[in-house]
Parts: sequence; C-alpha cells; structure tokens
Amino acid sequence: MSLFQTDDEFIYQPFVDALETASLQIVQSNPPVYESEHKLPQNSSLTDISFYNKHNHSPTTVKRVEVLQQGHSKYGKYKPMQWTIETILEKLHTTNDGRYVLADAKKNNGFLSDEAQNILTQLLINHLFQDQSKGNDLFFRKISDLIVQVFPEEHKSVYFIPARSEGPTQTHAKGKLIERWKNVARRLRTVGAISSSSVVKNLQLTATDISFSEDTLAIKRWLANEGLTENFDVVLSKWQLTYELRKHEILNSSNKYLADLFESWPALQCPIGYELIVEDYRIGYPESHDLFKDFNCFLNSWEVFSTKLLKIRRSSIKDKYAINLLSNLDSAELNGNLKTANVIKLLLIPYLIPTKTLMKNILPNGKNKCWKPSLLESSSAFAYFCNNLTGLQEDIDKRQSKYSQYGATIQPYIIFVGKDLSSIDSSYIRVNKKLWCFDCPLKALEICFKSYFVFNCAYPAECYDSWLVIQQYLFKLFTKYDKSTSITTSVTSNLNS
Repeated sequence: MSLFQTDDEFIYQPFVDALETASLQIVQSNPPVYESEHKLPQNSSLTDISFYNKHNHSPTTVKRVEVLQQGHSKYGKYKPMQWTIETILEKLHTTNDGRYVLADAKKNNGFLSDEAQNILTQLLINHLFQDQSKGNDLFFRKISDLIVQVFPEEHKSVYFIPARSEGPTQTHAKGKLIERWKNVARRLRTVGAISSSSVVKNLQLTATDISFSEDTLAIKRWLANEGLTENFDVVLSKWQLTYELRKHEILNSSNKYLADLFESWPALQCPIGYELIVEDYRIGYPESHDLFKDFNCFLNSWEVFSTKLLKIRRSSIKDKYAINLLSNLDSAELNGNLKTANVIKLLLIPYLIPTKTLMKNILPNGKNKCWKPSLLESSSAFAYFCNNLTGLQEDIDKRQSKYSQYGATIQPYIIFVGKDLSSIDSSYIRVNKKLWCFDCPLKALEICFKSYFVFNCAYPAECYDSWLVIQQYLFKLFTKYDKSTSITTSVTSNLNS
C-alpha cells in the first residue's frame, strides 16, 4: 500500500468506505493513506412564506431573480451545480405545486408532510429534466442541500442518501430524488423522449477511468491564485465544486506527503482554513455532520459523553498525574469554570481510555527497535498542555527526533497554551505544521477529529483507542478499518447502556 506523508507527519488510514461517492464511484483495492505532517411578474400578489431563515420561521423576504428565456445572466440555464436558493424559490412561487408545498410548510410550522415532500421532489426533478441535465449523484446532493436551506426542518437523508461502494454493506444511492428521477427517466425512455445514453448510471470506475472537466480544474487554479485574496464566502462556494477532485487526489495520488496536498490547495493554509475542512466533512460525511444542527448541539453531546465516560472509568485511573487532573477537574466544576473543566477532560481522555501499543522499527542491521509509549506520551499525542509556544516547539522537536527512530510520525493533535490549567489563553490544533487557533477547546476537538477523516489520516498508535471511541460514540461513524480492542468494546458498551 502506498502512503501519504508529510515531511514530519502522518500515516493516512483509508477510511474509504465512509467517504460517500458522488458523481463518480471510485474503486480501488488499496487506497493510499496520508501521512503527516427569477423575478415574479410585477402584478404578483404572492407572499413569500418559505422557511429559508433557519432561526425564524416568520415570512422571509428573498430576492427573486428574473428568469430569461436565454438563461439568467449569472446562473446561466440553471444547470444543477449552479442552482441556488433562488432557483428553488422561483419554482415554489410560480407553480401551483410550489404554492401547495409552501402552504403545507406554513401549516405544519416548517415541516413538510409526506405528500408535500413528494410534490416538491416531483417539481424539482421535472425541472432537472427540463434543464436537460443527466441524473448525477453530485446534482442530487446539491439539490438536497438547497432543500434543507429553504426548509430547515427537513432532513437531507429523506431526499438523498449517497451510494456506498466500499465495505461489507454496499448500497445504491437512495432517497426521494433518486426514486423520482428513475421513474421519470424510465417513462420518458419508454416513449422515446430521451435516449438511454442520456441517463447516467452509478458506474463503478477504477482510478484510471476518472477524469475531471476543464471547468473543475480551472476552479482549482482559481482557488490557488485569486482565491487567496477573495472573499471567503466566494472561496467556500468554489471549494464545494472541487470536492470530488480533492477526494480523488487524496485517495489516488502516488505522492506520499500531506505537505504537498496543502501546497496544491493553499487555501487550507489561511487562518480560517479549518472551515474548508468542516465543509469537506459536511459533504463527505453528511449523516455524521447532521447529528449537530449547530455547535451548541455538539457541546451538549460532548457533555453527555464526557460525564458518562468519567462515571464509568474514573475509578480505573491510577496514574498520579491523572489523579491530580481529576482533583483539578473537581475544583473547576465546583467553581463553575466550564472552559477549564473541558480542557482537563480532554487531557484525561487517554487516561480514561488508555491505548496499549508497542512501536517497532527495523534497524539497518536487521534488529528490531521497540518503544512502549507511557501514559503521558500517549496523552500528549492526543492533547498537550504547555505554557507558551516556545515550549511547544521544543516538544515538537523532541517528538520528531524520537518518532523518527521508530518509523512513526506526528499526527494531528490538540494543544492548550496558558500559564496554568485554570488560565488557558488559547487552544490549537496542529496539522501538517499548521497551527489553527480557537477560543473554545471543544472547537479544537471537533476540527482535529474532522481533519483525520477529511485528510484520510490514521490515528496515532499511542492514542488510537481514545480517538476510536470518540469517532464511534460522539460522531457515530463506523468503518471497516476500525480496530476495536477490549477497552474500546467495554467503554462503548457501557456508554450505550
């Protein structure tokens, strides 16, 4: 198996089965693994009763875009990847079916009845065919995203669930959009309205069969140049259009270094480049992403998880440093210092879910060089506390020196910087020598975890079990590459009981 690496970091684990395929289905037996380092008529009396504003279900005024016969000056002929919220709203406000759907949503406080869902699906699929667009998973993903933007109470999984081409349970794409598209395509083919060649099926393609349009490649070039100084919202919209290209590069490139991926996609290196990681995670792992409607939902899930974990595993801690952390945690919770409590909980995770491993490397003389990481070393590979960034760099230098002796690399991890645990100034994550700073320690946890999946990284061997429990319990993600141990099985079983 070929491996992606950075100059000083990472072995990327092939979480391919969890990567949902979109317009192209990629098949490869041994994917490489990264290592790190319409404007309405003037006399229209329609009221806009769409539920586009997620936090306010009162009527929201949305700019309507004039629809010209020759196509909109900005959005062209509404090819699916250029569809916008205005595309959906134009159909809702100018058709009887659309008016029915809006009235149904108003009647049900933003929720759509099954009948309204079917009518909305029919309306949009008919528009897809009128646009002479081929059925394509990437289009269905785009349309389902727009639906939940207009109707936030709806769930994307009702309209589109991507195909799964890897793992023991392979499935076809599903959802109301898929089923309606198939039915309409079948009926049109029967009367000769469309030819079979105009319908794109979910084909299993090998990596060598895949090519990307010049438009997609041009967007990548734009992101690497003009995109570095452009408004971030514009960058984000173009970033979405290059997801498949980026995923293909991660899984198929013969290059072993994550540093080269960051160089190829330099927008990642901007101060808020982590938002691009969040976006790729949203596209690649929609079901996990949709578990949390907002960051407060994630905070609530973390509180449940961490409280249960401490209750289950606290008595198992014997390490003196960890016992001192528990004492500090009790004081922080008693004083209502939530930030400090969360920092300490994160530092405790590897002690609560310890990983037993032996690092081996074969020396030039043929002998094995072995290293059994201590609890402190395992903990530091997950989350690390230091007083300042100078101390952090000294620690990184020491790690690189030691890891190189065992053929290991520094993986993404969390860093807390402050005078002491009760006065943490900043939280960071380190990915490919890049430090991203966060005010909230749990935001650092979220981004660090998502970077593993987006960049296809392997968890550090020293704290593998800790990350696996977080992956499976907190983010509800399971892959065929998960290596459960007695600790992870016991912990997850108790957490779920």
